[in-house]
Amino acid sequence: MDDGAGQAAQGAPARTGHWLPALLRRRFVKALMVANLVALLLLPLREAGWLQGLELSAYDSLVTFFAGSQESDRVVLVVTTEADINRFGYPIRDNDLSAVLARVFAGGPKAVGVDLYRDLAMPPGNEELQAIQRAQDNLYWVFKLPDEGNIGIPPPPVLRETGREVLADHVTDAGGVVRRALLLAADERTGTNWRTMGVSLAERYTGQRLRPMDDDLALGQGRIPLLDQPYGPYARVDAAGYQMLTDYRGGHRRFRQISFAEIIDRPELAATLRDRIVLVGTAALSIKDNFATPFSTGWGGEGALIGIALHAHTADQLIRLANGEARNPVPLPRLLDHVAIWAAAMAGAVLALLVWRVLVVLVALLLVLGLVGGATAWGFGGAGLLLPGVPVALAWVLSAAGCNFVMHAAGLRERTQLRRSFESYLDPRIISQMMQGDNLPSFGGEHREITAIFTDIAGFTTTAETMDAATVAGLLGDYFGVLTDVVVKHGGLVNDFIGDGLLVLFGAPMHQPDHADRAVAAALAMNEAAQRFTAGLAERGIKWGHTRIGVHTGMALVGNIGTRGKLKYGALGDMLNTASRVEGLNKYIGSRVAVTGETAAQCRRQAFRPVGDIIVKGRKNAMPILAPVSPADPPALLARYAEAYAALSQEKPEAAKLFAALHRDFPADAPVAFHAGRLAAGENGVLVVMQEK
Repeated sequence: MDDGAGQAAQGAPARTGHWLPALLRRRFVKALMVANLVALLLLPLREAGWLQGLELSAYDSLVTFFAGSQESDRVVLVVTTEADINRFGYPIRDNDLSAVLARVFAGGPKAVGVDLYRDLAMPPGNEELQAIQRAQDNLYWVFKLPDEGNIGIPPPPVLRETGREVLADHVTDAGGVVRRALLLAADERTGTNWRTMGVSLAERYTGQRLRPMDDDLALGQGRIPLLDQPYGPYARVDAAGYQMLTDYRGGHRRFRQISFAEIIDRPELAATLRDRIVLVGTAALSIKDNFATPFSTGWGGEGALIGIALHAHTADQLIRLANGEARNPVPLPRLLDHVAIWAAAMAGAVLALLVWRVLVVLVALLLVLGLVGGATAWGFGGAGLLLPGVPVALAWVLSAAGCNFVMHAAGLRERTQLRRSFESYLDPRIISQMMQGDNLPSFGGEHREITAIFTDIAGFTTTAETMDAATVAGLLGDYFGVLTDVVVKHGGLVNDFIGDGLLVLFGAPMHQPDHADRAVAAALAMNEAAQRFTAGLAERGIKWGHTRIGVHTGMALVGNIGTRGKLKYGALGDMLNTASRVEGLNKYIGSRVAVTGETAAQCRRQAFRPVGDIIVKGRKNAMPILAPVSPADPPALLARYAEAYAALSQEKPEAAKLFAALHRDFPADAPVAFHAGRLAAGENGVLVVMQEK
């Protein structure tokens, strides 16, 4: 290396070796800042309980989605209805209640729970009721512990200190919704842990007792994860006592009900209670012993349950857990929750960083929300996990939206600078397209495969001679506007206006893997638009020639062509000459749209029919030329054309007859007319040497 070269090298900025371009690195830093800011704001809000309502609503949706409609074969409800109240009165007298219980016990149930307060006698029949209470050791009765402002309700006198008095309390969230079940509650006066109705009935049914297991409880084979604070969707919750999430998976109305009147009037029903849990209580709406559930929080609001049904759910759930038939969903450790939320914020920012067009980001976010929802549903329904779906989704959305906003704000400033730098010599539309991908072409361009379209108006010179220049210019401007709209709609670039024709590029300046498909679709749409334009002028008495379109795919030099003082974005290469000659073939063939084999070979969405292997003037080699199949082409035409062309390619004598018959039936079809004329003139085969016309 000479001294001058060495000095130049020393004075040049050193290459950093970073794998990320500088612009992308700057945006990556901004994305990290946005993601961390979202996470730092979202996590405290969640811990403060601000998201609890949304998370509980999502939890309710999961519960209702996975709920079945299977009736339990373990638990039966014997209830008072409005008709029973009319018949027996309310409160139910001891003699009527005794008659109901006697009939229930005659059936041989495994356990019976009464959800009716009976601390005071309701004569007549108190003696009979007390006799049943003493005799049946599988009978459990509710009472209420005293608390602030409440003196409580003691159990029936006969059952006090028997271990068969149980709590009837239900735990409710905001809005009175029951999502949790109370298992044990402490009497602060005595320190006694009292069991609730569902627990006692489940213990009696299974023959097992609740036992501690680490920080949870267990019954039989099943571990009962106890609700704590925070716990899954709960951030701020009164977790006093021992609580678990209620599993409504079998369906919230899954227990058979028998009315008091039915059990008394139909003695045979008692046999259906053998070895089952029987809960006795009220279902009459006038008693107002109804509770909201996850099923009543959504559309419809028809999911309220009677109090004894909640006891039934708790008992049935505990039995299924004890038998290994079910498991309660458990939350992720809070630290993993936080990591998932932070990771979601980072992923949302990266999404906006890599694809920061608003529409694309919105579509991606919808997909992400679907994935988050699916993962949350899978966790709840399959893996037994309470995943933080709501905060994760919020982290995704807020981070992506925030990052997108920041990127657009920064990008707008950068784009303004770029536009000012290049607008003096580049088409503003080109600048806009290039800036969308943050990739302005370098001076001198690059070799790239593209598809080019050339257009021309038949007989334009003659048409122009019949009008004044202003009229021609105005009509031509309208015509170009119509075709340009079509090109833009299909993602192409009108690179130049050449007299009455257009040069259109696909695959430049932006890379388009499907540039051939786009170009052919645009060519067909341009043909239709040109026909409508011509028809509109004809109605005004103005003659306007039809548009001829040629499409070809090949390698070209695309970019800023010229000198630094005067640049023009465009394409160079022989493929442009080929595209122009293909456009001219339409005049020879009589067609409107002609496509080369190179273009057709790359199309995945468009069908074609061959026209021939044509040697154009000035070329030595034949080019396969094809006509795009239009929806307007009759299937019969396409089928018969394929047969006739096959005969033509094999130079069979019957090709002339086939094309002649086709021409009689479809005289307006250009490829048919072209070959019918050739064959009538004595030519044969698909090789065509283009002559002057």
